[in-house]
Amino acid sequence: MMLAAQQPPLAYEKEVYLHTDIFSGMSKWFWAVAIAVSFVNAAIFWVRARKKIAENTELAPGYHKLIKGFVLWGNIPWIVMGVGSTLGGVPTVFHFFRPREGNPFVLAFFVAVVLLFVLGTYWLLFRDGAQMLVHHPGLFSYDFRTTREVKLFWFACLVGGLFGLAMMFTMDMPLPKYRSIR
Repeated sequence: MMLAAQQPPLAYEKEVYLHTDIFSGMSKWFWAVAIAVSFVNAAIFWVRARKKIAENTELAPGYHKLIKGFVLWGNIPWIVMGVGSTLGGVPTVFHFFRPREGNPFVLAFFVAVVLLFVLGTYWLLFRDGAQMLVHHPGLFSYDFRTTREVKLFWFACLVGGLFGLAMMFTMDMPLPKYRSIR
């Protein structure tokens, strides 16, 4: 006769533990997934760009510059998050929703995001970035016809991003209760 302590776990208990381990892993390595997704997006951009380059080969350098910029600049916050998650003692991605706690790696992530907002705005307005996006259609699911459309879209996204930042700094986001992978 088996004692209760010797009985194997029930099937649903195994699923809960497996789900918790996957969830813990994703919350610890979210930054790596985000970087991988950015490379997948860059590959999609390249496939779209190749079609436009086939129509007009003079566009090739511009598409290369846009895609390289997307990968380089777009991954800076994720790299900062990765350093914080692997070396800086930030246990999960959910801790990045609590910048008020003052973790320097979490704050560095937000500095990187704000820096991208500022640099993106500068590039669009003063370095002819909006014009470049108009002249290099096909990267996004919507082809901008005018620089005004690009700028309006950017500022709408910027307002949403700043609203999200404000919410993270003012809300008291509860952390999920599960064990963290270390």
